[in-house]
Amino acid sequence: MKAFAVHGHFYQPPRENPWVWEVERQDSAAPYHDWNQRITRECYEKNLPNYPLISFNFGPTLLRWMEVKAPGVYRGILEGDRISCRVRGHGNALAQCYNHIIMPLASQIDKEVQVAWGVRDFQLRFGRTPEGMWLPEMAVDLKTLEVLAKYGIRFTILAPHQVQMWKPSKKAPWEPFPGSFYPFPLRQLLPSGKEIYIFVYHREMGGAVSFSQVLDNPQAFLKLVKGYLSSLKEGLLHFATDGETFGHHRKKGAETLKVTLEKLINKGVRLTNFAAFLKEVSWVPSAQIRENTSWSCAHGVERWKADCGCSTGGKPGWNQKWRTPFREAMNWLKDHIDRVFQKEGENLFRDPWATLLDYVEVIIQGPESLPLLWSRHAVKNFSPEERVKAAKLLEMARMGQYIFTSCGWFFADISGLEAVQNMAFAARAIELAQDVSGIYLEDGYLERLYKAKSNIPSERNGLEIYKKRVLPRRFTTKDVTAHYLITSTLSGKMEETCSFHHHFVPVEAKRLEKGSIFFCWGKVNVTNLAFQEKEAYLFAVLQYCQGDLHCALRPWRREGWEEIIESLESAYRRGVTHLVRELDRVFGPQFYGPDDVITTI
Repeated sequence: MKAFAVHGHFYQPPRENPWVWEVERQDSAAPYHDWNQRITRECYEKNLPNYPLISFNFGPTLLRWMEVKAPGVYRGILEGDRISCRVRGHGNALAQCYNHIIMPLASQIDKEVQVAWGVRDFQLRFGRTPEGMWLPEMAVDLKTLEVLAKYGIRFTILAPHQVQMWKPSKKAPWEPFPGSFYPFPLRQLLPSGKEIYIFVYHREMGGAVSFSQVLDNPQAFLKLVKGYLSSLKEGLLHFATDGETFGHHRKKGAETLKVTLEKLINKGVRLTNFAAFLKEVSWVPSAQIRENTSWSCAHGVERWKADCGCSTGGKPGWNQKWRTPFREAMNWLKDHIDRVFQKEGENLFRDPWATLLDYVEVIIQGPESLPLLWSRHAVKNFSPEERVKAAKLLEMARMGQYIFTSCGWFFADISGLEAVQNMAFAARAIELAQDVSGIYLEDGYLERLYKAKSNIPSERNGLEIYKKRVLPRRFTTKDVTAHYLITSTLSGKMEETCSFHHHFVPVEAKRLEKGSIFFCWGKVNVTNLAFQEKEAYLFAVLQYCQGDLHCALRPWRREGWEEIIESLESAYRRGVTHLVRELDRVFGPQFYGPDDVITTI
């Protein structure tokens, strides 16, 4: 009954542009394209030998990105869990609430979505049901633990200060928990009559690993572990820290962890995980958590809604008063999109919220699994228009989850990458709400966002940041199609392809060249893959001289098609001036040029 475990919380917030579902270039991550790519190389890849040895959780949205962008690392993570299942009878991997929202601040339905999505994502990826779940920022309340128990979660991990009372023996009365590491699990009895186990991690050990230099030298780390092990009579010595500590925050961390664990094994130390250890315990003390607490805010969960003094990355004189109006703006928006979801969903689904709980399978498996979702939840056979509306409604609800990703409040200013990313999800939710219901929410949202003042004078407030940093990221299907047409014309290869979450099929395309001038026109069929929404455009691309392009497009209609083509060909034969006039007549004054090529992704 004496063992050792390390838990690594591996997580990045969702970073994708929500219109095209690609991560944009992030200059601050140079020389890498973005922070996901950089941290994967510095940390997740380097820890491949460690996943069979340590307890860990990975954020589902990070694994979703990794499955496509770093498939070798992704497969290694899953294999690490499979190895631990074979060796210990229980896997090292824990599930996580889906996109890392602060659970005590979430509504009851959002709590359920986060846990249900986290569990189902885990099942589909790891091929088994999770026994434990990581709470984002360890933020906890009894209602959250009730939802965990409802979905079959047996245990979670908390910091010592998050346990308020306990019964240290079977006959002992309730007394204050000492607020220190405890080497055995505790049992929280829930109001429903269910129970969940709590592992209280070693805060001092975790702090030393995270914030001192012990990971710079395997001997120093080994000495730290052996010192705490020698003072432990029995039980499980364990600590938890951000997984990025091992390789990203501490450059030698992954190798130091590997070498140290191997030396401990050679010296006879038993490595285990929480689920395996829990099976060995015969009696567990009862405990009562301290609600609305977390591991990274001394003030409970104020860091994600108020100017509590906790921040990261700020400068002298800065404050975080922006957090309160930022939270209020997101709460206001979420209330309204929930109403849209309920009202519009009632006409499409037998139970809109049950449909949303199952939507995570579509998020993981792709829009090709939407027909199966409709077969389980639709009130009738959908028309093509109803299929598109139903898909947009569910995606709007997903954006309603993403706007609360905790990182948006964690850092020092509202102009940071993470807060801006949450605003982008909000903008997409607003747009989809208008598409499915006709209800316009942007003004009400921005009225509240205006009250969130930045510490940086040039950034001003949330409204200005939204206009400068979010709206330019918004791409319509027409914008993405123009990108495809310009780049394809320049390359001389206009072929069927997928790009930016759209599928392009050129039909009846024709190209004429005369010196440096070329002219291409025709029809292109476009499918937005997220919604299976189909469009067809009449297009024309004219290059006057090298690099000077005029791209125009409009919805395609069969009526008048032949006449339009004949008029364009005739204008081309008469010269560029005539052709430009004819393009303006056919397509209108709006056109796309080289500056409209999407270069941020």
